[in-house]
Amino acid sequence: MSDIPSASLAIGPSDDYVKRRRRRSIVIVGLVVVLVAAGLFYVFRAPSRLTDAGDAFDPSLADIMERIHAENDNVIAKHPGDYATIVVLLPMSGEVAKTGLGLDSIRHALQGSHLAQLWRNREQAAAPYIRLLVGDTSDEWEDTVADLEDRVQSERILAVTGLGASVEVTKRVIDRLSKDNIAMVAAVITSDELQRYQALVRVASLNSDQAEALVRFARRAVPALKPVVVMDTNSGDSYSRTLSEAYDRTLTRALGAKSRGQALTFDSTANAASTVIGNIADTICGSDANAVFYAGRAQGLPALLRGLSLSRPCVQRDISVFAGDDTSEQAHLVKSPIWEDNGGKIRLYYTALAHSANVTDHGSRVLPAIKARFGNGDEKGYVRMFPTESLDDGHAIMHHDAVYVAIKAIDRYAKDDLAKLGPQEVAAMLRSGTIDVQGAGGDITIDRDGNPLRREIPVLRLTPYGATVFAAWSSPEPAGDTRQ
Repeated sequence: MSDIPSASLAIGPSDDYVKRRRRRSIVIVGLVVVLVAAGLFYVFRAPSRLTDAGDAFDPSLADIMERIHAENDNVIAKHPGDYATIVVLLPMSGEVAKTGLGLDSIRHALQGSHLAQLWRNREQAAAPYIRLLVGDTSDEWEDTVADLEDRVQSERILAVTGLGASVEVTKRVIDRLSKDNIAMVAAVITSDELQRYQALVRVASLNSDQAEALVRFARRAVPALKPVVVMDTNSGDSYSRTLSEAYDRTLTRALGAKSRGQALTFDSTANAASTVIGNIADTICGSDANAVFYAGRAQGLPALLRGLSLSRPCVQRDISVFAGDDTSEQAHLVKSPIWEDNGGKIRLYYTALAHSANVTDHGSRVLPAIKARFGNGDEKGYVRMFPTESLDDGHAIMHHDAVYVAIKAIDRYAKDDLAKLGPQEVAAMLRSGTIDVQGAGGDITIDRDGNPLRREIPVLRLTPYGATVFAAWSSPEPAGDTRQ
C-alpha cells in the first residue's frame, strides 16, 4: 500500500485554472450583453426619416429614387470630404385632397431636383458636390423634421427645398425649421401668408402676383368682362384663402366693386362639396357673368366645369373660367372628357408656375444653357432621362430651380471651410438680397422678404381631356394699369 496520503491522489483543477475560467466566462457574458444590446438598439431604434432608398415610397417613385441613390453613392465615393446635402421635403403619400400634391407632381418634383443635382455635379469645379435626401411630410411630419434637425451635422445638411403646397402642414413645417434658422427654398408655395419667415425664400410667384397677371390676361381675352369669384372657405387652406383675397382686391382695382357679382362659396372639407359646386354653376348660368375666377383646389374644378357645360344659358353666352396654379393637378391626359366644352364655349385658363414653354418657346427669356438641361440633346437632359414624362405641370422646372437657388447660395461660401458651414449661414445668404439666378422658370431675384421679384407668368389653357395649351405670357403689373 502506498505511503502517499489519499487526499493527494484527488485530481482536480488548480486555483489558477478556475480563476481563468471565471474571467473567460465574465468576458463572454459581457460580449453577449453588448451584442444583445446592440441588436435591440438596431431593432427598436427609429428608422431615418431622410432617405434615398429606391423602395422607400410609392412604386411609381422607385425609378427616380434609385437615380438619386446612385448619384449620391457616386458623390460619396469620389468626393467623401467635399459634398453638401440638400433635403427635399415633400408629402410623399400623394394624397392630393389632403396635401395638394399628387404622385405625378411629386415624381416630377424629384426629377427636377435630381436634374439640378446632376448638372451641378458634372461641372468641372463643382465643389461642394451635391447629395440629395428625401423626407416625407405627409402624416408623421414632426418625426421627419426632428430627424432632420438631429442629422444636420452628421449628414452635412445645408438647405431644405420643396416643402409641398400652401396647406396647414407646410406652415407647421416652416414654423418648426424657422426656429432653428434652417435654410429653406420653397418650390411651389404661393400663399401670401407664408412669407417673411427669416429662413424661408421661394421661387414661385405669390398668389397676389398670379391674380394680377390673370386679371390682365382676362381683360384681353373676354371683352366687357363681367366676373364672379367662386371661393373655397376651407380655413386650413392658405392657398385658396389668399387667392380669393387677391382676386377681390385686383378685380376691385381694375373694374370697380359694382362690376361683378357677389362671391359664391363652398367648403371643400364637406362631404357634399361637389353638389354645392354644381348649384353654384346653376347660379352663375342664371346671372349675366361671362367669367369665373375660381379660388380653390383643382379637385373642385370638374364639378364646376361640368355644371357650366350642361347649362344652355352658359353655353350660349360663352363662359371663361380663370384659376390659379393648383389647376396643374388636372393637367394629365384622360380618356373621358372632364367637361363638355361645346365647341369651345366653356374655357378654362390658369396661371402656371412654369410650363414646358419656359424651356422650349423661343420667346421665353430662359438661357439656352438652361434650356439644354431639359432638352434631348444631352444624355443628362430631362427628355432623354424621362422620355415618357411631361413638363407641363411645371413641377420639374420649379423644383429644379429651388435646388438651383440653394446651390447658388451655398456657392457664395465656396472659399470657406465647408466643415464650418451650416444651414444658418445659407439662410442668411438667401435673405441677403444678393441672390439673382437665371433659372428654368425665368430670372429669379429674391428680395429681402424672401419672395421672387415679379416676372412674366405663363397663362395656359386646359382642354377637357387634360392637355395644356400655352396661351400667353402675362405680367403681374397692377391690373388697373392702362397698359394692356
